[in-house]
Amino acid sequence: MKKVGHMVRGAVGNDEVIRASKAFKILRDWSSIVGDAMAQRSFPDRYDHGTVWVAVEGSAWAQELRMRRDQILEKLKEKSGDPTLFINMRFGVRPLPKPEIKPETKEKKPKPPRTNESIKEIAERRLRNWPDGGSST
Repeated sequence: MKKVGHMVRGAVGNDEVIRASKAFKILRDWSSIVGDAMAQRSFPDRYDHGTVWVAVEGSAWAQELRMRRDQILEKLKEKSGDPTLFINMRFGVRPLPKPEIKPETKEKKPKPPRTNESIKEIAERRLRNWPDGGSST
């Protein structure tokens, strides 16, 4: 059994690990490379020795990406500044990762200062501010 330290030491010195790290840094911004519509239907899920493996939600989208392969590779080379970092792309129909759901950030309205309103006045005010204007009652 190998010690973790021995495995990490070998990986950190490996040039391909460094190249893959650079590639994934660029691939994180996939939508700027292929456009928002295509980015919703595809995801670069692997990089290996200059080849980007892209998961695509359907065969029609895979074909569309294959037709744009040279343009996409040009953009990747331009962004990386290294013409040897991205040399090939492979597209396959595979499940896409689930999008990260970010919690909604609603702007909190400042609470009005407390007044000597009666419960009836508070209820009427809240009904006026209800989404349908209080007409469902």
